[in-house]
Amino acid sequence: MKKDPNEIDEGIGYIGYRQALDIVTADVRPLGDEELPLNLCVGRVSSTDVAATVSYPSVDVSLKDGFAVVSADVARAERDTPVRLNVIGSSFAGVPYDGRIGNGDAVKVCSGAPIPDGADAVVSGEFCEEGSSGDVVVRADAGPGRNILQTGVEVSAGATILLRGERITPGHLGLAAAAGISVIRVHGRPRAAIVSIGDEVVAPGERLHVGQLYASNLVTMEAWLASFGIPCVTSIVPDDVQAIQRALKTHLSGVDAVLTSGGAWGSERDLVVRALNELGWEMRFHYVRMGPGKGIAFGSWDNVPVFCLPGGPLSNGMAFLQFALPALVRMEGDAKPPLRVVHARLTEDVRSRHRAWTEFRDAVITLNERGQYAVAPYRSRSRLAAIAGAGGLICIPEGSEGLRRGDVVPVQLLARLG
Repeated sequence: MKKDPNEIDEGIGYIGYRQALDIVTADVRPLGDEELPLNLCVGRVSSTDVAATVSYPSVDVSLKDGFAVVSADVARAERDTPVRLNVIGSSFAGVPYDGRIGNGDAVKVCSGAPIPDGADAVVSGEFCEEGSSGDVVVRADAGPGRNILQTGVEVSAGATILLRGERITPGHLGLAAAAGISVIRVHGRPRAAIVSIGDEVVAPGERLHVGQLYASNLVTMEAWLASFGIPCVTSIVPDDVQAIQRALKTHLSGVDAVLTSGGAWGSERDLVVRALNELGWEMRFHYVRMGPGKGIAFGSWDNVPVFCLPGGPLSNGMAFLQFALPALVRMEGDAKPPLRVVHARLTEDVRSRHRAWTEFRDAVITLNERGQYAVAPYRSRSRLAAIAGAGGLICIPEGSEGLRRGDVVPVQLLARLG
């Protein structure tokens, strides 16, 4: 059945963007967890709080190459009035001095070496002259605690070093190793299938016939997923209900989410929702008052979330970024939006096309030397060039007539800024 153009303009029967996002958020939950060694945890999301099992450092250690001393012995030491001390031994990282320092004594230490008993300061080697007769001339003072890294100052045993739901960075892993951790429980990483649909769609590298086009949507989505470490499988199928169903059945058992591209609008050639209806999926919504991307459908098939995305590049990209990608990241245990948001000052007015809709606009965002962001709409006659060249997305919320020059607005970043 062909839709009334007036209904399409008004969005009659469509749900709002926020309502649709709430439905997706409620339906999609984190996967189960698994325990992994540290070297496999980078980029994953912790499924539990992680506490240090040991303190780091485990003993007081030297921050400098030099001499451990009793601070009172060198309190008056200066370049022209040095203090001479007896060197009674050495302490190295992993090979501590096992005696005790008394007044008038010094122990040679290297960076990371345990501080000997009795010492409470380290004089840096640049202020010391070691003699040949077992003594050292000290030409600078060192107050109590000078050049000493105290026990547990980096991390104390029992302290939480990683929070549940936090994405694990290389820095987290170095801290975990120092804190005695060797494995971390993380949420499972979702596996996705992308099915690109259309008689006209051709895989990159294959021969292109008249009227055909390469599967740029598929490549773009696959690249976004790869940037988040999410594995996926892909296929291209013609506009045929049975072919679509075969592809969906093939992928279902091995993935945690299915994304389709194209065939989601509602014409006689848009067959995805029909194919899923016949397979018995539970559709949660179809059509959203969002531009671009209004043709998206979302539902569940055998407890696997399915996102039916439009085929137009701008609509496909926006529906993917606003619904499918956040859902997959949420399945990985990360409740934060996948696109970083900064606040930027608009350099020109941005008018809403229809106040009943949520609108997204490609944007150019800049950062000045004072650390302030500015943003303006990105203009290009090419839809694909806009996708490639835009650095961010401006949102005009439902109910707004638009945004005014000088307003400070949230911007979703599509690229990193220096």
